[in-house]
Amino acid sequence: MKQGIYLVLLTALISGFSIFSNKIFVSQADPLAFTTIRNVLVLGFLSFILWQSGKFTVLKSLQKKDWLKLITIGALGGGLAFALFFTGLSQIGAVQGSLIHKTLFLWVTLLAIPLLGERLHKIQLIGYGVILFATFALGGSQILVFNSGSLLVLAATLLWAVENVLAKTTLKNVPAEVVGWARIALGLPVLLLITLVMGKGTLLVSEKTLLLWPLLTSSLFLTGYIYTWYKGLKFIPVTLATSILVVAPVITNFLTALFITKQLPEMQIMQGFLLTIGVAFLLTRIILPRKLPVS
Repeated sequence: MKQGIYLVLLTALISGFSIFSNKIFVSQADPLAFTTIRNVLVLGFLSFILWQSGKFTVLKSLQKKDWLKLITIGALGGGLAFALFFTGLSQIGAVQGSLIHKTLFLWVTLLAIPLLGERLHKIQLIGYGVILFATFALGGSQILVFNSGSLLVLAATLLWAVENVLAKTTLKNVPAEVVGWARIALGLPVLLLITLVMGKGTLLVSEKTLLLWPLLTSSLFLTGYIYTWYKGLKFIPVTLATSILVVAPVITNFLTALFITKQLPEMQIMQGFLLTIGVAFLLTRIILPRKLPVS
């Protein structure tokens, strides 16, 4: 349990940096073309990890039902959702994109409780309440503007909610390294097809798309995100894992203030503090392991 929590906390840290940096990089290139080429590099990194861990041989022993799950995870989470998210992110600010994405825990909870039988302790419900208040009452709803970009990011978030619930069931029989690899490997053809259908094939080889440092930085962030996320998700309930991710906007806000706006409003400071408190309530599962039901 603790190992999973530490890994997901690391995922949240990576996410905070990643969304901030992706907003900068995507604004300089076509988001769909950039995401497609970036995921080619990520596939290379994840393939190396799979080879180093000796998990490539697992692919031969997977059952048909496992392959169907992996294909769905790839098509939804590694393909369509990426296309929607980064296209939407290029139209809105990094803070807004991060805020919408972090509603992921709400959609996951709505799915995981009836489908996976996961349960929430009363103390954890307090944490959820604090997180919701911090996210939407303290500035979240006021900075959020609903437009085409916001709707695209929301659609991607809903797809990722479905993907994560499915991934939780898949991880029972399939190693985390294989699930992460499949998400990118099986999602890449979907991304490529969408790019070509939208007439952006030539942008895949444009100078702005192929800039080395933006591609490499974004690829490494995503590789780290996927590796730590699925490794952590294997050990803890998906409701808890996605709830921990809400601390990522705190990091994104701090980076935005440090490098772009040069100021951090008091409301954001209070919001970050309450989000951290909310996550702390969720982590009482560690402090009171016998009193909290394990899903």
